[in-house]
Amino acid sequence: MPRGEALMGNGLTGLEALGSLVPAVPPSAATAAEIGQRVGQARLRRALTGEALGELVGLGKDQISKIENGRRKVSVRELPRFAEALGVTIAHLLGQASRPTLAMAHRLAGSTGAHEDSNAKQRALELLEVEDILAQRAKPWPASASPSGQQVLAFARSEMGERPRNRSEAQRQGKRLAERTRSALGLGTHELGDLPGQIERHFGVDVALSPLGTEADGLCVHGDNVALIVASTNFSQGHVRFTLAHELGHHLFGDPRDIIDEGERDMFADDQQERRVNAFAGHLLMPEEGIRETLRWLSAGRVTERSLVALMEQFGVSLAAMVYQLCVMGLITFEQGQQLRSQRVGDLVARHASVAPTGAGVTPQHVVRAPERLLGAAVAAARGEQVGLGVVATLLQREDDDALWDAVMEADSEVFA
Repeated sequence: MPRGEALMGNGLTGLEALGSLVPAVPPSAATAAEIGQRVGQARLRRALTGEALGELVGLGKDQISKIENGRRKVSVRELPRFAEALGVTIAHLLGQASRPTLAMAHRLAGSTGAHEDSNAKQRALELLEVEDILAQRAKPWPASASPSGQQVLAFARSEMGERPRNRSEAQRQGKRLAERTRSALGLGTHELGDLPGQIERHFGVDVALSPLGTEADGLCVHGDNVALIVASTNFSQGHVRFTLAHELGHHLFGDPRDIIDEGERDMFADDQQERRVNAFAGHLLMPEEGIRETLRWLSAGRVTERSLVALMEQFGVSLAAMVYQLCVMGLITFEQGQQLRSQRVGDLVARHASVAPTGAGVTPQHVVRAPERLLGAAVAAARGEQVGLGVVATLLQREDDDALWDAVMEADSEVFA
C-alpha cells in the first residue's frame, strides 16, 4: 500500500479529517463559562495577551476579559473567528472534540513563530497524525506517567506553578525540581543512561529523535492528553540530551503554551522561564555531587582540561553545558569558562582521548528514534492488518519496501534497528 494511502486512508490527510469534527450541538448548549474558560486556556497556550486576541477577533480587551470570566457569551458568528485566532476547532471551544491528538495537530499546523515551518514541527505533525490513525484503528495503550513520575509532576505543578520572579528564583526552582526528580526516580548522583526512555517511562511523554537540521533544536507539544518531544540529531549527542531535558522541564513545570518550538537562541533567551528550565536540565543531567565526586577522583577537586573532558564523557553532555554548570557551581570563573568554550571541542577531546573513549558525543549521530509506545503499537497493528506498512515506515523514517515488510512480519527480527 502506498505510504500516503496507508497513513491517511480514504484519500484524506489527517488535518483535512478535522473537517469531520463539526459541532453536534449549537453553542447555546455549552455555557458561557465553559466556552470562556476554553478561550482563556487556548489564549495562554498561544502566549497571547487579552488585547492581542481582541485585535484578532475584532473585540476590545475588556470584552475578552468578560468572555473568559463567563460574563459575556460568544455568539455563533464570533466562534469561527475565535477558533481561527486561537488555532483550535470550533468543536474544541464547545467541548466536543473527540480526537484530541488530531485537534492538537490542527493547532500545531496553524501555529506561527520563528520556526513555524521547521522540520521539527513537520515531524511532530507526522507523529500526531500517526497516533490518531492508531487510536482509530488499533487502540494503543495510552501514555502514562509512572508512580514516581506522577509524584514529580504533582510536586512541580503544586509547588512551582508560579513564574519565577528573578534569576536567583529561577535557578533555585530549576535545581530543586531536578533534585526532586532524581530522588523520586532513584537516580542518585549518577549519570543518566537512556534519557528518551526515562522520559517516556516515567513521565508519559513520547520522544522522537531525527536528523531535522539545525534550524530548531527541539519542540515540545503538550496538553489535552497529548505529550510529545521532538529533537534534532544534527547536533552532538550531548547537545541533544540537553535539548531533551530542557523540553522535559517545560512539560514538568506546566508551561501554559501547548506548542514550544525552540532553537538555541530561544532556549537561552533572557527570560526567567527559560532560565528555570535550563537550570532544571543542567542539574538533572549534571548533579553537583556527581561532578564533585568525579573531580575529587581525577584532579583533587580542581577543574582541568582532562577532568572537563572526563565530565563531558561521564554525563553525556556538551562542552557548553558542562562549562555552564561548572560556572553555576562556582568551580570556574566566567572568564575561565569563556576561555574553555573558545576551544575547538574536537581538539580538546582528542588531547584527552584516554578519558573519552566514545568521543564524548562530539559529532552528530543523525539517529532516528520513534516513540516506543507508537512504534510497538504500529508494528502489532501492521501484523494484524489494522494499518498499512506505511505507518511503520513513517515512524522509522524508512522506505515502505520489501526489507521493511520482512522485518515487520518476522516476529523475531530487529524491526527497530
